[in-house]
Amino acid sequence: MAFHLATSWKERGLQLQGLKDKCNSIIGTLDLPDDDARLQALVQVRQLCNTLAAVSIKLQQNSEIGSNVPVIMALLGIQEVSDLKSVLGDLNQNAKLSFVTMCQFSLENCVYRILASLSGRSNSARFSEESERLIRLAGLDRPADKHQLILVPAWIRNTLHSGGIHKRSSKTVVVDAEPYRFVEGERLECGTWSHLFHAVLHALDVYAEILASSPVIAIRRVELS
Repeated sequence: MAFHLATSWKERGLQLQGLKDKCNSIIGTLDLPDDDARLQALVQVRQLCNTLAAVSIKLQQNSEIGSNVPVIMALLGIQEVSDLKSVLGDLNQNAKLSFVTMCQFSLENCVYRILASLSGRSNSARFSEESERLIRLAGLDRPADKHQLILVPAWIRNTLHSGGIHKRSSKTVVVDAEPYRFVEGERLECGTWSHLFHAVLHALDVYAEILASSPVIAIRRVELS
């Protein structure tokens, strides 16, 4: 899906739906028990779409309709109209950080659990190293490119955790014609909801390839922990 920088909350909601549709599409291809880590990773990302992302975006969208404002204020326990914008802004920032953090937690755990099933041992290396190893074990074509795609959401998370300033060496990854630039010492410009949804969606394409690969399909069951 080509990148589009949303200019309204309605557009962000539609982009979120596209990510949910991607999750459902992949889940529909997996013939796995409910307690398999491979299936649960996608279920958890979908749940995060339905909760952390959707609540923030829908509240913002509905707050733009005057008749909804008293209801939202009562729901959030806000007494002054002037405070609503500030509260929703704070919620939006916290929701973005929580969303990408928890998505990565679910997907990274899936990578570690698959590797543990393949090797029979726990994995202690960094996610960047272990995810690269899994991509190569799965036999994906253009492994270096695929590896960068699944690292982009992790780099966004790390930068947001650093106050929005990229602390490590500069790098640029082009995701479906959209450049994601991480410049050492500079504020992140690709941390919008639109960028998050776009990056996670394309990362999920790589995870779908991994899950469909012969070595991973051959695993009878991947334990959750």
